[in-house]
Amino acid sequence: MFLKKIKKKHKQNTTALLFIVFLTCLIAVYDTVMSFLFMSTLEQDEQNPAASWIINQIGVSGLVQLKSIGTILAAAVMCKLVYTKWRICIVPVFFCQLVLFFYISFYVANEFFGPDMWRTIQMFINFYR
Repeated sequence: MFLKKIKKKHKQNTTALLFIVFLTCLIAVYDTVMSFLFMSTLEQDEQNPAASWIINQIGVSGLVQLKSIGTILAAAVMCKLVYTKWRICIVPVFFCQLVLFFYISFYVANEFFGPDMWRTIQMFINFYR
């Protein structure tokens, strides 16, 4: 009886962590799509110094390609981590991605929660239509 409960709890934890990995990667895809959609102005508007350096070296399309490859690799690594003792690392990565999501989505014209705050989410949805 006791072992059944432990196995069930372990399966629930694994499922929850895999869902967190999915959400983390979804935010990374969202970031990549936004980079693609704003490709024409990203060179001037990019606020991440590492991304700006990449843009200066290989261009915006290179940045989008690197983000795509990075997302695939991160998904593979995190899925593997779910089954190791290092699975605890997944949750902080998710929270960092969540901060990124809110920054990308709701930081509009030098203020949070501006009049266009849902515009980027709508653009993301329209991208896949």
